[in-house]
Amino acid sequence: MKHLKENNETYFSHLRFAGTISLQLILRGVVLGFHGIFPICEVPKSVDLKNTCELINKWNTYAKDRRGTD
Repeated sequence: MKHLKENNETYFSHLRFAGTISLQLILRGVVLGFHGIFPICEVPKSVDLKNTCELINKWNTYAKDRRGTD
């Protein structure tokens, strides 16, 4: 529970944050894997690499802000 205190989170807020990230990355991995097998199918812009990088940066900023560190 030290990790939760260090990040100013409850168990459930941490579960929601980590769960959201993991589900999003799994979904994006499936889409990109499908594209790898069937390159004729385009990757939707909402899950492309640019959008994924922007989302990861947003999550990272949120994680730093809740902790109060750089």
